[in-house]
Amino acid sequence: MQLPLSQLIFTRFRAVPGTRHVITLHRRGEFLEGMQEIGLAANPGGSVTGLQASKGVYLGRDVVGYTWFVGPLMQPSPVHFGDAMQEIERFLWDEIDRQPENNAELPFLVGAEQGATMALAMAAATPDLLSGVVAIDPVLPVVPGWEPPLAHLEGLPILLAGRHPADSDRVLSGNRLAAAFTQWGGNVTVAIDDPGIAGWTAKQPIRMRPT
Repeated sequence: MQLPLSQLIFTRFRAVPGTRHVITLHRRGEFLEGMQEIGLAANPGGSVTGLQASKGVYLGRDVVGYTWFVGPLMQPSPVHFGDAMQEIERFLWDEIDRQPENNAELPFLVGAEQGATMALAMAAATPDLLSGVVAIDPVLPVVPGWEPPLAHLEGLPILLAGRHPADSDRVLSGNRLAAAFTQWGGNVTVAIDDPGIAGWTAKQPIRMRPT
C-alpha cells in the first residue's frame, strides 16, 4: 500500500462514490469543521472533504484554530505560503492515488478568505489536478519569489464569489483578479450578491486524472 504524501488532517463530511468531490479550505483561525456547512451546500448529494491547515493559531497555550500561512492576508510569509501550497498539492495527489488508476476523477476546491487565497494559488499552480475552484471573499496576494501562473489554466472553471475587497498594490482582487485569471486561461465567473455555488458546481464537467 502506498503511503500518503501529505500529513494534513482531513475529514470526510460526506462520501458518495461516483459523485463530484469538493475539498474545502477553511478561513484563518478556524478548524476544518468551519467549512462543513458551506462544503455540503456547495455540493448537495456529492462527496465533501474538509482539509485542515497545519499551523496552529494560539491563545495562550490553547490552539483556537489553524492558519494556512503566517502573516496578514495581503502579505503572507513566502516560506509558509509555499509550504501550504506543497502540502495541498500532496493531498491532491493522495486523493487521486486513492482512486482507480485509469478512472481517477479530479476534485473541486472550495475556499473562503485565507482558504480562497490558497484555492486560487492552487488553480494557478496545479490546474491539471483540479476540476474547478470556488473562491469566497477572494484575494490573491503578491508573494515574493512566486509569479503565477505556473501553468496555463486550460479553461479551468473558477467562481469568484462573495465580497471582493478593493485592489491594492499587494493583492489582485475584484475586476483585476477576474481579468488576471481569464488572461491565464481560466474560465472565470464572478458572482457577488447571489453566488449560486451549488448550481455553478453542478454545471461544471468533472475532469479526469492527468496522463
